[in-house]
Amino acid sequence: MSLEQDLPPSSDEERPETLRRLAHDIKSYLGVVTMGMQALELVREDPEEFAEIHKSIEEEGVKPLKAIVAQIVDVALSETG
Repeated sequence: MSLEQDLPPSSDEERPETLRRLAHDIKSYLGVVTMGMQALELVREDPEEFAEIHKSIEEEGVKPLKAIVAQIVDVALSETG
């Protein structure tokens, strides 16, 4: 998974592919967060393991999701402006 920074799309033909890619990325990163939350439940009594999993959720799930939301806002603003 990688976040491309070439948004908003430059043409109407590219828009469906851009939206498809964003939807795929959202689902993928939400999967990271969901599985991470489940893993946290299993290690809640182990502070070191908990901290490690928490950091992974943040780096591999939450931060990329925030970036995707920013891209979606950029796309939406480009279409209204």
